[in-house]
Amino acid sequence: MASLGGPARFPVGPAPSPVGDFAASSHAWLRAFVLAAWPMMTACPADEGFEEDREGEGEGEGEGEGEGEGEGEGEGEGEGEGEGEPDPRVWFIEPADGAILQNPVTFRIGAEGGIDEVEVFADEEWSLGPAWAPAERDSLVYRFSNTGIPRPITVRGRVAGAEVARADVTITIDPDPCDVRFFLDEFDAHNEDPTGTLDMTAIREDALVSLQAEVAELQACGAGVTLGGMVSLLLFESALRVAAYNTRCEENSYNRTETDCDADPEALYSYQLGLGALHTSNLHPCRGGAWTQTMRGRFLDAAGAAGFAVDDGIVTPEIADRFGQVCPDDDPTAADYYLLGAHDVFGIPRDSAGNHLAGYGLHPLFTPAVSLELTFYEIASSCADFASDRDAIEAFGGADDRYADSAFQDQILSAWWDFEAGC
Repeated sequence: MASLGGPARFPVGPAPSPVGDFAASSHAWLRAFVLAAWPMMTACPADEGFEEDREGEGEGEGEGEGEGEGEGEGEGEGEGEGEGEPDPRVWFIEPADGAILQNPVTFRIGAEGGIDEVEVFADEEWSLGPAWAPAERDSLVYRFSNTGIPRPITVRGRVAGAEVARADVTITIDPDPCDVRFFLDEFDAHNEDPTGTLDMTAIREDALVSLQAEVAELQACGAGVTLGGMVSLLLFESALRVAAYNTRCEENSYNRTETDCDADPEALYSYQLGLGALHTSNLHPCRGGAWTQTMRGRFLDAAGAAGFAVDDGIVTPEIADRFGQVCPDDDPTAADYYLLGAHDVFGIPRDSAGNHLAGYGLHPLFTPAVSLELTFYEIASSCADFASDRDAIEAFGGADDRYADSAFQDQILSAWWDFEAGC
């Protein structure tokens, strides 16, 4: 996205090779529609019933004549009924046996009878993810690359590590469209978690759904844009990093120095953050007039919808003091807490560029739904005039004339074109 003080972009490394099986939000209704309808838009050719036994016994004795009173009368035993633990059992709540599905597939599992661990397999031996406790969650999301053929799926239930129950279904997954495969390959190549602690499958699917929703909204407006073209644009701008950051001092519009540019608080309003590579000058509190005020309002709305605190009470005295150095006649809002707190609160590295995956979901701009909504809002006002991806790229560049140059547009779009040619 163009900045008020000049654009910057992230370097992109060499194109990655395809990967194998993939282990698996401000427009909620649109995202649901996109998940159901997108694969039909640009398809790429393909590569019990239950019986519960409950039994209980109770004993009661009554004494004979003259020997006292009991619960029952006379001699012998009385039987009562109670409920016992059901037999161990697991089952698929969804999908149904024989279902034809689109990626990603959600498996919802039911379990009872003391089952303390479940694990889902494809083709008997291929685990779709680590085993989990059904008391903690009931679902697994997985994206298949081996599609277009029936796949036998098994859920195994265990007690204390021993398998005691299983259930089976067979499903068929439709092939992913070429543009989705392009996104998946590039996202996986540029978002590797060195700690191994993040659910990168969930992060990837969140990013894909958010991007599909934004592209679908542009298309609904009449824009002739493609998902593949917009992936190429983000690849060029942010390297498709979900927590991309560019805090280089040599590129800072407000305090261009060799280092320590953030000593001037205004420098923090000249960073690029997030999957959409939003330039934070678009959120400046006292420059840019109506445009930046509109963007600040949209930022808070999107952040609030994504579950972030957006009340002014989160502004600390330290943040308020730094804000006063930038806009002494105004008061800070929650937007300034997130922007001026980039380093000290959220740990975004100074004077560098990269992918701050540790901040995913902790900073609003490291949440795809927030980042992409703001990025695409800049071009949405003229969406009906976009005959192609080229027009959208030109609008994205704003005052930067490079984005209007066809050779520069070719450079941006070449990654998608090359992938599409081999799809």
